[in-house]
Amino acid sequence: MINAIIIDDEPAARASLALEIKLHCPQIRIIAEASSVAEGVEAVGSHPEASLLFLDIQMTDGSGFDLLQQINFESLKIIFTTAYSEYALRAIKFAPLDYLLKPIDAQELQAAVEKATRGKQTELQEQIRLFMQQMGGNPAPARIALSTADGIHLHYIKNIVRCASDGNYATVYFDDQRKLLVAKTLKDLEVLLAPYSFERIHKSHLINLDHLRRYYNRFSGEVEMSDGAVLPVAQRKKTQLLELLGKVNG
Repeated sequence: MINAIIIDDEPAARASLALEIKLHCPQIRIIAEASSVAEGVEAVGSHPEASLLFLDIQMTDGSGFDLLQQINFESLKIIFTTAYSEYALRAIKFAPLDYLLKPIDAQELQAAVEKATRGKQTELQEQIRLFMQQMGGNPAPARIALSTADGIHLHYIKNIVRCASDGNYATVYFDDQRKLLVAKTLKDLEVLLAPYSFERIHKSHLINLDHLRRYYNRFSGEVEMSDGAVLPVAQRKKTQLLELLGKVNG
């Protein structure tokens, strides 16, 4: 059995999640519930046998981020639950951590539990640290966690030259000529990396402006990247890109 704690400030949400777990995840035993950050900290401290935490992102007396700052999460697997909070969701996806949107879907619950319980603890700890760095409002995180078919890879953001669409996946190109096929769409990467000098120049291309070496004023526009790649600029993106380059030159 997997011992779990539910932390959520909405009684109905706790009851609903507990019922879904009972019906669809019989391997999980709920050993405690808490309705606030303060109660959650106490519950975790009182139940060292717990190995899984269902944690609401936003509660009346704080956030899941506040709770994580006050507990030892080294032995815990964590699944976040939320009904909103775009900022927190971006941080979770950046890490990337498991999360469930309310109302809880049974299949998504089962998938999140399976993923969380089979994941390596060391990888999870690094993901939580990335999440906390994001939620703490620090400058651009030094690294991003990228999921692939064989696991999670941590890379420095500054070393990413560009990203290219590959259907429901994307290929990430690095400044040492390596590339990585990741389990994210280009749109996902655009949302995550937009605050860090990345710009979508084409439906198939997302570039790191710090690695842009040259702009060619031909066709609708082309750019040359530090890895030697020459990429097309979509006509609708040309003006925006030229404005950004003007600001850089200015």
